[in-house]
Amino acid sequence: MFSMETKMSTFVQNLIFMNNKNKHLLLLMLTIFMSISGYSQDIISGVVSDKDGIPMIGATVLIQGTNRGTTTDFDGKFSIETTEAVSLKITYVGFKATYIKAVPGAVLQITLEASNALDEVVLTALGIKREEKALGYSVQGITASEISQVKATNVVNALAGKVAGVSITGSSAGPSASSNITIRGASSLMGNNQPLFIVNGMPITNDLYTFDDGLNGSTSIDFGNAAQVVNSDDIENISILKGPAASALYGSRAASGVILIQTKTGKNNGDPFSVELNSSVLFSSPLKLPNYQNEYGAGGGGKYSYLNGSTYIGANENYDAYGENWGPRMNGQLIKQFNSDGEAVPFTPAPNNIRDFYETALTHITNVAVNTSSQDANSRFSYTHLGNDGLIPNTGLERNTFQTSINRSLFDNKLNIGFNNMFVRSTSDNIPNSGYDESSSVMYGWLWLPRQVAINDLRDYWQPGQEGVEQRYAENLWVNNPWFIAYENTNAFQSNRNISNINLDYQINDYANLRFRYGVDYVDEQRQYKRAPSTKGVLNGSYREDEISFRESNAEWLLSLNPTPNESNLIDVDLKVGGNLMSQQANFSVANNPELQNFGTDPSVYTLSNARSGVLVESQKTNAKLNSVFGLLSLDYDNKVYLDLTYRNDWASTLVNPLTGKANSSFSYGYPSASTSVLVSDIFNMPESIQFLKLRASYAEVGNGAPAYSFGNSYTPQAPFGNQPVFTTNSSISDPDLKNESTKAKEIGLDLRMFDGLINLDMAVYKMNSYDQIIQLPVAKTSGYDYTLTNGGEISNAGIEIALGIEAIRSEDFNWSSQINFSKNRAIVETLPEVIQGGRYSIIADVFPGDEGGSDLEYVAEEGQLLGQLYGLGFQRGPDGQIIHENGLPLHTTEKVSAGSYQPDFRLGVYNNFQYKNLSLGILFDGQVGGQIYSRSHALYATAGTIVNDDDPNLALSTLEGRTTYSVDYDNSGNPVYTLEQEGSVVGPGVMYDASGNLVPNTVAVPAGGAGYTGYFYNYYGNGFNRDNIEAATYDATYFKLRELSISYDVPEKVFKSLGLKQARISIIGRNLLLFSKVPSIDPETFSIRNGVFVNGFESTSIPSQRSIGVNVNLKF
Repeated sequence: MFSMETKMSTFVQNLIFMNNKNKHLLLLMLTIFMSISGYSQDIISGVVSDKDGIPMIGATVLIQGTNRGTTTDFDGKFSIETTEAVSLKITYVGFKATYIKAVPGAVLQITLEASNALDEVVLTALGIKREEKALGYSVQGITASEISQVKATNVVNALAGKVAGVSITGSSAGPSASSNITIRGASSLMGNNQPLFIVNGMPITNDLYTFDDGLNGSTSIDFGNAAQVVNSDDIENISILKGPAASALYGSRAASGVILIQTKTGKNNGDPFSVELNSSVLFSSPLKLPNYQNEYGAGGGGKYSYLNGSTYIGANENYDAYGENWGPRMNGQLIKQFNSDGEAVPFTPAPNNIRDFYETALTHITNVAVNTSSQDANSRFSYTHLGNDGLIPNTGLERNTFQTSINRSLFDNKLNIGFNNMFVRSTSDNIPNSGYDESSSVMYGWLWLPRQVAINDLRDYWQPGQEGVEQRYAENLWVNNPWFIAYENTNAFQSNRNISNINLDYQINDYANLRFRYGVDYVDEQRQYKRAPSTKGVLNGSYREDEISFRESNAEWLLSLNPTPNESNLIDVDLKVGGNLMSQQANFSVANNPELQNFGTDPSVYTLSNARSGVLVESQKTNAKLNSVFGLLSLDYDNKVYLDLTYRNDWASTLVNPLTGKANSSFSYGYPSASTSVLVSDIFNMPESIQFLKLRASYAEVGNGAPAYSFGNSYTPQAPFGNQPVFTTNSSISDPDLKNESTKAKEIGLDLRMFDGLINLDMAVYKMNSYDQIIQLPVAKTSGYDYTLTNGGEISNAGIEIALGIEAIRSEDFNWSSQINFSKNRAIVETLPEVIQGGRYSIIADVFPGDEGGSDLEYVAEEGQLLGQLYGLGFQRGPDGQIIHENGLPLHTTEKVSAGSYQPDFRLGVYNNFQYKNLSLGILFDGQVGGQIYSRSHALYATAGTIVNDDDPNLALSTLEGRTTYSVDYDNSGNPVYTLEQEGSVVGPGVMYDASGNLVPNTVAVPAGGAGYTGYFYNYYGNGFNRDNIEAATYDATYFKLRELSISYDVPEKVFKSLGLKQARISIIGRNLLLFSKVPSIDPETFSIRNGVFVNGFESTSIPSQRSIGVNVNLKF
């Protein structure tokens, strides 16, 4: 006998993977079936307003006993088609629910009264709908219009500034780039602090899918995290379960919070049949660029150090000169240059050479949705196309999304069946590399780009007659032509993603309900990396292929019992019990051809078979299962006092030895929670100004599961050696007592509504302690392993969240509403294992691998300090903090120091919406105060003399000061002859030791950028070019952005009806329009990725953030 899970899995997979012809036929038949009863109906229409006659925009009008309903428009109007008399339920946040009986043809005038309680229903864990007033924990929701009004290609970015306690850092690497989201801070040293994503009740993956640090080991190419494929036009609402009490029913997957996404269904539309078109076009340009200098060109020590631009003069002639901008003044003097055919030509600046390389990025998003609805069925079929041409030439993204929702009620609404499917096809011929990588990062080349080189002079990037063999550039030592990188060294991918689930909900009787759900999330992705011959770092070229597949299935059942449904009962009891079976399979493989045998421009050279020295193969396969049971007991005393008790028990395969099948002592673990809500305003007489006051409190325990194969060794197949199979074992030795990380949390809060809904305040204070941190500790090499995975350490998170809603003005023609979200969280490392010396644990021991220097920058957990310390060498300082100099150059410490933590003091989001008749204006500002960020981009730009450095709060020296300059002539043999014009020097700010050993002001002058690393900027930013100093380029990461702007016009009814439309809205939209920050050169809202982990507080050669402005058109037929 097959299990229920197996049967359901087979049914869903057959439906998903049937051939296109049959699938289209099935969908057509279902559409006809769902909509056939929706015609020949009459209309009930009306207007919903408050006691002052002001229209209620967005009020919900629902036909009781069915799933059919609609919402009121800008004028408070609604219409529903029906063939019989019905009872309508009208609801609006902060107002009493109203019930009205109506017959077809009726025109209603409905007035809502302010309520002293919250009747709003919100989505909670396991997809359970609850009245918000009954919740003893914090849940904050986002509506469809808030998500999709101003388009974001990654739906996670659309949440920025809109939810208190949620931190979102967006990458700038294009539309496919990742977004780092955390809720109430980081609680794990493993690096995975992303929340669990739930779509239509079923978990989906949000992994990065990076298995190393890129092609050459120094950077990760950001193909994006997985949740970004959820299309904002298909989302009905998002609920954020912030604390463990809210997410406790998800057990060991809930330590970082939960994001519940509910997609749209046909029932969201009151019409029997409708079509909706939503289309946006966005134009994007760089939000912030460095302040490039335009006075001095390429070279070193004031000399142009090339004979003809492609041949370096000699190893004894200023090694640090090549690829940098410490050369002669660009005053028009005649110098032989790379593109002058041996002739001396004017040496002049190209001030916009980098800006001119960037293209105006174009993003167009079009969604078409077909909705059908009848009394007992509804459906929605949606198609979305996203196309992007990137900021960097020859980069972009194509994404096609097909979303299906089918719902049917049978047996007098006793049985409800729902099916949801989302298929996403994403492709790109080239994803830009934003890391420190000479082989494929344009941003790397900008650090050293000669300021005299016009970018269009580099467009012909092959040497004449050497196409496919040798590139052409201004210098031939260590930097690649940017056009060559953009068009030849590409990072392509093709991805298929399918998220589907089926839901069966049966009302057994008035007291019992049984629900079963089965969902599958499947990812299949291929990646190809091409590096052309003559690439610096990969001179013979290379080719690599990655294969990635991931599958997660969840089978879940839930039995709900309500033995006291009668409203006359003083105490209402609701009991829910259920279980879940989760299974994951992941397969990763890499095939790398490190050297091409044959060269050329034909695409056929980029194959695994065209290998000079063999192909390197690596693969990894992981499987994990999690079995769970859970229960929820809800008690309601007189609709005034509520108590929830939950418990979940998990059994995890990650704590089972994969070879012996033996489980360790922590194989089974449980997570309890308790929460209460007290409606103070219903128990005590309150001032007339207070309509609603709720106090809440909760305690909960959740976990963070151990990685697959953490307990016991496993063997992974690799490329065979001759005819012999090869397997590799883990690099870590298992701890037989390893257990999951656990978090215990306490939270109190209040919900206050005043002045008939004019002021709404939600506040929460919480404390979370996360124990048994899973960490890597080194072991002796003689053991045959690199490290052991074990438990140890505690992290605490404490904070406050405030969400304040204000209806500043509410009138018939003009409305002004504001939403303010404030949050402050401090994640502190309370303890670390005693075996860790000095109380300092490197989460990432080498943030920028492959970089020059003998002392790496670190991302650190330090006992007693804020989590996420930025560590590296610092400056030796005097008692007053002044930098100590020796021979005119800054001295560096011999031991590493901390430059602070990435964590901000607080975050703030402020949204204002103004509505005047049919015109509305939405403005969202958000940002943070405090925190630290290290910018390797700025450090290297200054080291190379490429920028002015007049906006650096750390070093008040301009790179234009103290330069040595030479003029140049040529002898009869064509060799350069230099004449000193000015001996440059600067005096670094700080102190030095005098002959008596006393600290006195520094008076020793040195060149700004001299030969042999004697320049001040070399030594200030990088300890002689090694980039080891963390203090030199770490800045206060305070910033605020004009995150979103929308100006919308609702076309009057008489206009759109004459066009055959039911609704029309036109909007001008903008995203990231303004940035306010004192961080030089970069947007501080960024991060690095290392070994598939987000590293906050570190930036390296990031692609510029983008300012976007465009138009959105929404039409309903």
